Amino acid sequence: MRPDVAIISPYPPAGQHHGGHSGVASYTANLAGGLAVAGLDVTVVAPELDGDPAGFTDGPVSVLRAFPFGPRALPVALRAAAATGAPVVHLQWELFLYGGPGALAGLIPALVEARRHGTAPLVTTMHQVVRPATVDRSYTALHRVSVPPAVARLGIAGVQSSLLRASAATIVHEEAFRSVVPGVVVVPHGVEAPKTPDREAARRRLGLDDRFVALCFGFLAPYKGIEVALDAARLAGNAVRLVVAGGEHPRLAARGSEGYGAELRRRHRDALFTGYVADADVADWFAAADVALLPYPKPFSASGVLALALAHGTPVLLSPPLARCAGAPSPLTAPLDPPELAHRLRDLATDADAVNELRRWTEIFAAGRSWESVGRRTADVYRSVLTGVRRLAS
Repeated sequence: MRPDVAIISPYPPAGQHHGGHSGVASYTANLAGGLAVAGLDVTVVAPELDGDPAGFTDGPVSVLRAFPFGPRALPVALRAAAATGAPVVHLQWELFLYGGPGALAGLIPALVEARRHGTAPLVTTMHQVVRPATVDRSYTALHRVSVPPAVARLGIAGVQSSLLRASAATIVHEEAFRSVVPGVVVVPHGVEAPKTPDREAARRRLGLDDRFVALCFGFLAPYKGIEVALDAARLAGNAVRLVVAGGEHPRLAARGSEGYGAELRRRHRDALFTGYVADADVADWFAAADVALLPYPKPFSASGVLALALAHGTPVLLSPPLARCAGAPSPLTAPLDPPELAHRLRDLATDADAVNELRRWTEIFAAGRSWESVGRRTADVYRSVLTGVRRLAS
């Protein structure tokens, strides 16, 4: 049967919900589920994965592992999506999502080929939006980009403009990105509704004591500001336990013999590094934490970790840039200066009322972000695109 939409994206391994080499994988699993609730038949065209079947179903969603990572990823993926017969193709996009910088070589030829053959209209979700003017030496160092800043600026600007021109509609997650990519549609990152375990039981299972726990969660990458959190926790003293829960980012781990996470563990032996967190343990870590800490210095995308924290009701502390980008209430902000952040964490560790107030503001911020709502809003984008196509054809 012809699907209503073919989504090109990484997808978690069969039987998992939060696995995969990027948070975009679990985002897509949730989006596909929300679209199915909205009445759409969804096929996901995903990268090949060792040990996974070439095709499987995840509830109402069909998953085809149809293309390799690397330069051929996007040309093959777009052809596979077109072959499903879906009237709309929805591309999930980040700069290095499909195999690092080498995969970018295939993007523009793939878009040209798709346009030449008159395939289904393309909707693109830009999970990563970069203002090219901000790309300087600090940006390339932060993201471990090995080309000069001027080259990176031109490359990022060219990729973003090519996607905008090729797409019948472009979705971003934050209002702040409208000024960077005009004409986009804002659909917020969804929030799950999981069953959250009992806090004390979760702490016992994870071997945590009664200290205040600040949690940094997700793949370890320098753009997340983890060093700030580690320095602040060291200054905060024994009352605060920082947990860094997540494995090496695949792109950074492949760059040399010592990955970024290994470097952090070597320099900060007082923090608890868990390594990769299995899907079954995700809820325990968010239930056990007193606060989820996201000190991103220069956010360029919506945060899947933030969405997980909101889903589990874990109070959040966000860097001022991330709070501005996400439109979060000011009580949820925390300074990026390690001594000031240490002071904030010590205050929370000794003031239960302050933690409860943080939880209240977190709940306010989370309202209205269900995946069912996101699925309906995304389906509206597809309908709008198809209406425009029909008008052009008449």
